[in-house]
Amino acid sequence: MENIYFEHWVFMFFIFTFIGWIHETTVESLYHRKFVNRGSLKGPYIPIYGFGGCLIILCAYPFRANGFFVFLSGMICYTILEYFTGYLMEKLFKRQFWDYSMLKLVYKNRISLVSSLCWGLLSLFMVYILFPFMKWLGYKAGSTFMIVFDCFMMIVFAVDIILTVKSSMKWKEIRGKLTPEQIKHAFAEKKRRIGRIFGHFTAILHRGKEENELEESVSESGESGS
Repeated sequence: MENIYFEHWVFMFFIFTFIGWIHETTVESLYHRKFVNRGSLKGPYIPIYGFGGCLIILCAYPFRANGFFVFLSGMICYTILEYFTGYLMEKLFKRQFWDYSMLKLVYKNRISLVSSLCWGLLSLFMVYILFPFMKWLGYKAGSTFMIVFDCFMMIVFAVDIILTVKSSMKWKEIRGKLTPEQIKHAFAEKKRRIGRIFGHFTAILHRGKEENELEESVSESGESGS
């Protein structure tokens, strides 16, 4: 994409994560009439909006001459991203971060027709309004500011991810199940299994060798008898 460099993409990524956090937190807080942090991390950002925003620009912006194709391409790309992100996060954190069960035409509560249509509308907004503004803001801020901002946010983001994953993995329970005695017993059991497999394999080879020798002996006896 013309005149858009790496620092621009990273800068937009973090801005999109923050905008997404504001959107979802505001909606949920109004619905529950109390503050609800909708982020999966501790900070005010939702990563899927960062990836989704950049993905929409990459996939939909080339079709900016036709609004229908902007809508369609953005809707498809973001729906795919939403589904696989939901799947991976459920596997990693053992819980569901969003649930569309209250809507109709839903697939595994990760994606729905309503949300997909919203992503299509969001694509129109991003391609025709937000992205041009972000380009202007990036050039006004300058590369130096964006690089410093990007580095700072990447450090904060990485620390947040590590702390969140660490707290979600329940390391105390894992360490309790991996005592030195249990580890030693597990290695000993693996060693015994490998030994049995190797012994069985060796016995098969030895038996095969004995059968070949017997066949050769019988063959030689038959030749000498004739």
